[in-house]
Amino acid sequence: MSNISKQKTTTEQLRFIDDLSAALLPWGMPTGVGRLYGYLLLQEQPVSLDEMCEELEIAKSTASVSARELERTQLVTRHSVRGSKRVLYSVSEGNTSLMHDKVAMLGYLASTLLKRQNVATNTTASTRLNDMAGYCLALQKVLANALDELETDWNSVARPDDTPKKQ
Repeated sequence: MSNISKQKTTTEQLRFIDDLSAALLPWGMPTGVGRLYGYLLLQEQPVSLDEMCEELEIAKSTASVSARELERTQLVTRHSVRGSKRVLYSVSEGNTSLMHDKVAMLGYLASTLLKRQNVATNTTASTRLNDMAGYCLALQKVLANALDELETDWNSVARPDDTPKKQ
């Protein structure tokens, strides 16, 4: 019997998983990690590596490495099963770690531009590096303030379907 008949994940859900993975790729999340994250977003209960492998048709090593990466970035939580070596994974609720990482990256980029500005051998390039660093620092400040203002529990943040409708 083929895996398709055992699969609980619908074609539309698989399309969502692939679309989300593609959207997260420019943010630095590898495809396999993004697919696993998309799958976990759709799950009501924590799931095992075996379940992820079966549903996403991936190798256990791929699932394990991806799950560890998501756990490292605090996007997923590992749950131990008592009396067993088996572990389950679920999405960490209300976590903003992905955005905090990007805020930190903006600071690192600005710092690199400013520290290495001496490599610019002309005024135009030097000004460009300085302006770009200033832009990164300003964006970092705005994003950091926005993250501080937002509650960490994303369930309390207004959803797109909560926005008032124009009459």
